[in-house]
Amino acid sequence: MTSSLAHGVRIKDAKDYAHVFKKGFHTQSRFWKVIASDSGKSFSRLGLAISKKQYKRAVDRNLFKRLARETFRNNQDDLEPIDFVIMVKKSARIDNKEITKDLLSLLKNVKNKAQSK
Repeated sequence: MTSSLAHGVRIKDAKDYAHVFKKGFHTQSRFWKVIASDSGKSFSRLGLAISKKQYKRAVDRNLFKRLARETFRNNQDDLEPIDFVIMVKKSARIDNKEITKDLLSLLKNVKNKAQSK
C-alpha cells in the first residue's frame, strides 16, 4: 500500500475549483477554512488553496499541504462523496497533532452538514 494521495482524488482543474467555490458551502475552524460541494462522483476529492498571503514561506505552506493531504488520505473512507477545497487561516503555530485534529473535526462537521441538506 502506498502512502501518497491518489491522483484521482485530487481536484486539479480550474473548472472544478470554480464549481466548488461557486456552489459549495463554507465552514471554518481555528486553523482551517473548508469549502465543500457535492462531487457528483462516488468518492470524495481534495483541493488545496494555501495562499502566499497567509504564509510567505514555502516551507510553511508545504507543511499545511502535507498535513491536509495526510489527514484526508487517512480518513477519506469515512467521508461522504464531497469535493473539499481546504484553505489555511493565519494563526500562531501549534503542534501538528492539534492542527490535524482541528482539520479532522472540521471535515466531519462538513460531512454532517452535507447529510442534513
